[in-house]
Amino acid sequence: MNTTLKPNKKSAKFIFSWLVFAALCACTGDPELPDLSTIEWIGRYGYETQEIFLVVTSPKIPGPRIKVTVGSENRYLLIDPNSSDLLIRENAFRNANFEPQRMSNQLTETNELMVEEGYLHEVAFLNFEFPIVYAAMIKQSSRPFLVSGIIGRNLLDDGRLTIDMRHKILAYSSQPAVALENPAADSNLVAFTLKRGLSAQDGLLKFQCRINGNRYLATLSTRHAKTRISPEIAQAISSKTPRNSVTINSLKIGSREFRELKCEINNDIMTLEPENAEVISVIIGMDVINQSLLTIDFSNQLILLE
Repeated sequence: MNTTLKPNKKSAKFIFSWLVFAALCACTGDPELPDLSTIEWIGRYGYETQEIFLVVTSPKIPGPRIKVTVGSENRYLLIDPNSSDLLIRENAFRNANFEPQRMSNQLTETNELMVEEGYLHEVAFLNFEFPIVYAAMIKQSSRPFLVSGIIGRNLLDDGRLTIDMRHKILAYSSQPAVALENPAADSNLVAFTLKRGLSAQDGLLKFQCRINGNRYLATLSTRHAKTRISPEIAQAISSKTPRNSVTINSLKIGSREFRELKCEINNDIMTLEPENAEVISVIIGMDVINQSLLTIDFSNQLILLE
């Protein structure tokens, strides 16, 4: 396997910083971070201790959720690069200072949502504090919306995000000390396309993957426990007509391969983007992310799976 990031030696400064940070977590009553000094990729990727955050999961919500504060209220919201902005279930923050602007409808790969867009005051998450941020409050959903809210890619697209589900942490930095290389130098890296600042239907994060050797356009979402594929892929790889799921022999993203992956069949994948857009056939889910150290470099439009 190629080495993408130059390794850094762990320093006494890093270990001391972690001890101070762990003590602060204990004082606030938040769930405790693991011993960061034992997780080698943090220094190798150039993250600082204050750029590491705990994530929580549950059987019903397998994706990574982080603490978000609105006013004086705390909730754990899902990080999902397949969403665009800040999406919050109505009444998740009961005392929120929200200025409604307009009603609109949003389509996702599984839901149709009626939302009220507007300005939300006093929002804080990761290392950010926003006096005001544009958000959408969910008024109605065609299917149960289990999470309190979602932090989308437009709030993260100036930096680099690493998700480590094994240790239940993520890292985010707008200026990481160590840069990724490029796909030509390292086959672990995959370039993606992303039209910034557009709607959820027009600005999806898209990249190439291979299923059983054939190339397909994919996106990824932390909302799904399992990877989803189009009926056309399912039909092509199965001798029978599959109904709900099918097992693929090989999924490759860059040089990272996942074997014998049971995927759900999603008839709605074709509607993710406008009719004139290139068809997205695959949605990478948490079954793949859980097996990987996933890094998304929004600034340079690169994905790394280790």
